[in-house]
Amino acid sequence: MPQIGKDEVSEDLEEFVERIFAPESLGGLKQIFQMIVRIRNISFHSAQSIMKDLHLPTYIFDALHNYSFHVDDRFISNEYHRTKYQKGWCSEYPFYVVLLKSYEYNLTIKSCELFAAFINHYFLVLDTLRDKDLARESSTREEDACSNFRLFMRTNVAELNFVRETIPNSTGDPPTAIARQLDQYLDSKETWTYQPNKNYLRTLCHFFTNDWKPAKHKCRKRSPLDRVPKRYADPTAIPIVGAYDDIFALIPDEPLIPSSEGLNEDDHFPAQIFVINNRDVDSKRDKTELLDTVIPFNRHVQNRKAIDVTASVRRSHNMGIQNTQLLMPEELNFLIGKLIELGNQPANREMTIVIWLMLLLSKSVKEIQSLVVFTDLSSKQQGLYVDELGQGWWFFYVSHSAKAKLNNEGLREIKEEVFTPCPVFLHKLIVANRGAKLTGPIIKEKDSKVIYRLVVRKLKKLSDRHASGRVSVRRLVNFISYYLNSTDVIDSIFIDYSYAVNMYTTRVARSYANVSDHFRSEQLDKLWQNVEQDIAKYTGKPLPISLFELRHFDQANSFIGSSFTPTNDAISTLINALTAKVSASIPSYQHHINDIVDYHNAFTAYTAWMLLFGTGYRAAWNPLPTFALFLPSLNLMGISDKDDSDFSHSRIVAVPNILASQLKEYKRHLGCLRSILRVLMPKLSRTIDNIVDVDQSVLSFNHSQASQWYRIIRNSRKEQGPFFFLYRQGNSVVAKNLSPSELVNYCKNEIQLPANAGRHWLKSHLLEKNICPELINFQMGHWQAGEVPLGHYSALSHIEAINELVPVLDELFAEVGWKVLKSVIS
Repeated sequence: MPQIGKDEVSEDLEEFVERIFAPESLGGLKQIFQMIVRIRNISFHSAQSIMKDLHLPTYIFDALHNYSFHVDDRFISNEYHRTKYQKGWCSEYPFYVVLLKSYEYNLTIKSCELFAAFINHYFLVLDTLRDKDLARESSTREEDACSNFRLFMRTNVAELNFVRETIPNSTGDPPTAIARQLDQYLDSKETWTYQPNKNYLRTLCHFFTNDWKPAKHKCRKRSPLDRVPKRYADPTAIPIVGAYDDIFALIPDEPLIPSSEGLNEDDHFPAQIFVINNRDVDSKRDKTELLDTVIPFNRHVQNRKAIDVTASVRRSHNMGIQNTQLLMPEELNFLIGKLIELGNQPANREMTIVIWLMLLLSKSVKEIQSLVVFTDLSSKQQGLYVDELGQGWWFFYVSHSAKAKLNNEGLREIKEEVFTPCPVFLHKLIVANRGAKLTGPIIKEKDSKVIYRLVVRKLKKLSDRHASGRVSVRRLVNFISYYLNSTDVIDSIFIDYSYAVNMYTTRVARSYANVSDHFRSEQLDKLWQNVEQDIAKYTGKPLPISLFELRHFDQANSFIGSSFTPTNDAISTLINALTAKVSASIPSYQHHINDIVDYHNAFTAYTAWMLLFGTGYRAAWNPLPTFALFLPSLNLMGISDKDDSDFSHSRIVAVPNILASQLKEYKRHLGCLRSILRVLMPKLSRTIDNIVDVDQSVLSFNHSQASQWYRIIRNSRKEQGPFFFLYRQGNSVVAKNLSPSELVNYCKNEIQLPANAGRHWLKSHLLEKNICPELINFQMGHWQAGEVPLGHYSALSHIEAINELVPVLDELFAEVGWKVLKSVIS
């Protein structure tokens, strides 16, 4: 904002940092802004209240939320992205730790309001909390209040879940009213399975009433042999759609620092192929609970169990349209008919809405409780927006961890807000249920367990009256996921963007897709048209209602998704700049060594950029580590830009014809380059010999030799690959493998695109070309456990997949202007 001076920014930022009592290193400051984003997605009013109480100016939040944070000092960068508190922070910066660890909290509309109330009241009673006369022997009242609130917000047990879903009664409840509500709940509950849960609420009562008293010190005797059970962190696990209920995929627990070059933090390493079963991941284990000692020591039993789990995971990714977990047209027709009847009964209206939202939005009961109805666009919240014309629109945020830098150019402008049309019948049902007061939570019932029991009971009753299988909550919530797995009618990324359904299948892919808003709506219409046609084929008549109505909230066709996707004009600018550098560096007739170096570097940069755009290569050092992985006769290439010890993410990709011709020309270029440098630099020429003539040696390898060779060369910075820049070093010339930063900076005066821009561009344009999602994942390497195209169980034909992709890639290359450049030295 040019109208704000540097000194004013400094003052505002310093006031904010002092207000939150941040440590000197500002460790974990990124999490404070992420906290605002998470709360804003659920409760706009709570986010605004917290920003006001923390003295956080909107322009600072917008800047650090919309753009990536980049600083040359690695220590400062690591501190900014820190997610854990350091030793001593809980006593020295207790309030800051509450904000820092907010990503662990169970956030609902009510818990966000309680969080905002806690922060507001904290500053009002800060003097009392820090009063030394009221402190305990080991901690101050500030530490007590902050640590108890932090543990209360993250602990997932029935007692605390109920409090977070019901207190406070309204947004404007004063602290005394909140304390009274907590006290009433404590008095009404007689038994507690775990005493600390009660203590959390008792401490919060004292905090909101501000009636702390000096602590009474008691000396407790403890046996010197008294042993305290160890506490182990539960794994981060998410359900595998289509697998058994007790099988979960393990995902990395440590949040990584996002790359400033457009590489999503979850895409640094292979998608986790491990699973966990027989584990209740919905609740934290009691630290006093003894672990199950029934372990099968029989190796055959262990192998059998592993095979059963693996088979279940594979089946989950290879669902057919006849799969029993998928709601069949007969069941859908019966269920929709019953829901229409129930919607006309006021007593069953709210439960009917919940079932519709499960089916259409893929939302669980807890997620549905966080949805609201609103009419004011200045106070947007996740839920249903009713516009001035009385039309209903689902509103959700779309945001990513990786953010573009300020100096990036030519990228598509994106928006974080998505409006999706709500079917008229469902809109009328919700409005009728709200009654006189339109705005507020979609569901009036505050206890999620009550809603869940009602839905389960009603579905059981309906199923018992119907001859087909049981219609369950799981089949409802996962219907869209099952249907897309079975049919591939559209990519699941459109559901993710439209309704904030963060499926583990889109965990990485969502950060690379960039689509127009209108195209997104058209894809949703295509999905529900297919569902309605399936039902119509069974019944012989159309549905009495429409499950989706195609209309656009904004006539301006903006983009949503990845913030690193370049426009076609920007790519044309890059191509022209690279081509101009090649032409400008053509060596003279006498081939001076400096001219050869400049020309080779320009020719390498052009070919390397084309490689990244044509194959979906990640921004990796030494792309295409050997020509042996490129098979021009089949238009395919082997890629290992991220992998593990078992090569589970090595992949084969399609290569467009223009890129194939350019790579063959580049190989000829290297062959001539070694001849020119043979006398002056024999060592460098021998290195190029190994690169150019690699096919002759590789073909003689047996299986073990090939595996060992591949482990060494794949994605290696040390092993010399075909793509290298030449640098003058005294009287000699040295070769250095190409790095992403060198590639980005080569044309920085003309245009500066992120090194990963080609990957974002390719994913987004393949979506726009309506390519089958399975083929897109094949090209991009975005598969999960049980989907590996190179797996021995895979039925995918690589040749057929490549033959289908190559014409589309050729078309995309023609649109932006990539062409084959001939080397003047070849």
